[in-house]
Amino acid sequence: MVSASVVKSVVVLVFVGAAGGWRHGGGGEDRSTNPRRHPWRVPPSQQNNTAVTAQVGGTARIRCYTHFLADEMVTWMKRDEDQLLTVGSQVYSSEARYSVSHSRHQKMWELSIRDVRFTDAGLYECQLTTHPPASLFFWLRVVEARAVIRGGPAVHVPTGGRFTLHCTVHLATETPSYIFWFHNGTMVNFLSRRGLRVESLSHTSSVLRVSEVMWRDAGTYRCEPHRAVPANMTVHVVEGEKHAALHNGQKESSEQDSPAAGSGLTLTLSSSLIGSLCLLAVQWGGGFPSVNT
Repeated sequence: MVSASVVKSVVVLVFVGAAGGWRHGGGGEDRSTNPRRHPWRVPPSQQNNTAVTAQVGGTARIRCYTHFLADEMVTWMKRDEDQLLTVGSQVYSSEARYSVSHSRHQKMWELSIRDVRFTDAGLYECQLTTHPPASLFFWLRVVEARAVIRGGPAVHVPTGGRFTLHCTVHLATETPSYIFWFHNGTMVNFLSRRGLRVESLSHTSSVLRVSEVMWRDAGTYRCEPHRAVPANMTVHVVEGEKHAALHNGQKESSEQDSPAAGSGLTLTLSSSLIGSLCLLAVQWGGGFPSVNT
């Protein structure tokens, strides 16, 4: 594999020797080719070794601008594999995923790779048929977009309560066509169900809200965006605090109203009364006072 430093050195030499002269440094800026005023007029020094990122399953687009030379025909190669991809508008690769387009107005050749795979990553060369030939090199980086649900991997929710699951797509280079939510394998985005709602916060994030939680809301929830690895969250439903408090209150009340509790109260009163009578008997000479009728 050709190292970046070697490639850069070779390209600089090629540019200097190219017809019309592409030179680095020295001299003032050519205002007519200022990339801020004319975005498509990107000089070679800014194009060379450009990093392009694409996601697995998406489409990679690598653009080679030829404004600084005559609008010559371009050859695209995957340099680290010495594989010829296109010559002009003709595709020479057996891969149907490759295509090339040419914009004469912008003097730009674009190589497109559909259904991107990890094996597509590497060094690509845009070679212009000048005398001598000039080349620009581009690095394609391939990432895998994946969904992430905030928190987790599990959450406990009381009955009667509520919960919100927040899903965001990370490393996406393209806006997902959809973000679907599943509960125990059933898609719920368009499910008409009381207390359940799905909302889109942005092109790459979605939330699922459940209010008045019931036992049936327990299970596995999955966030599945288009062309991204899905994410799971497990929701455990537990007995709600209000229900538990009500249950405990009924239990305490039943204990207070039970016959055993009443017997204890009666026994306490009887003992007090007997003690008082005994004290009176002592005061009256050891016997109980008589009552004349």
